[in-house]
Amino acid sequence: MAWIKKVYLYLVSLISLVMVIFAATMLINMGLKAWIFKAADYYPAYPVTCIQTPDSTSADKTQACPDQQQQDEYQKAANKSTKERQAAQSIALLIVALPVFIYHWKLARKEA
Repeated sequence: MAWIKKVYLYLVSLISLVMVIFAATMLINMGLKAWIFKAADYYPAYPVTCIQTPDSTSADKTQACPDQQQQDEYQKAANKSTKERQAAQSIALLIVALPVFIYHWKLARKEA
């Protein structure tokens, strides 16, 4: 019965260690993209084609086509929210997985 406990402790330690490595890798990746490789996080937006009907006036054509500045602002906001979401996920994963790993690893070492 003692071998089941050892297998459990080592298995949980391994899984939580993998989670810690994954979260740390995500945080390092985000840091590198933010401060060193700034162009690595750039995704160009496709140009929007405007649909124009034959009976539309020139005023209607300008209102129907979205402004390039609005598209750029939307793209920046979307990129910022994606980065914040990834950072929150990585930090949460570290907060959960690191104590689980440390606790189970100490128990496993004590049992051995």
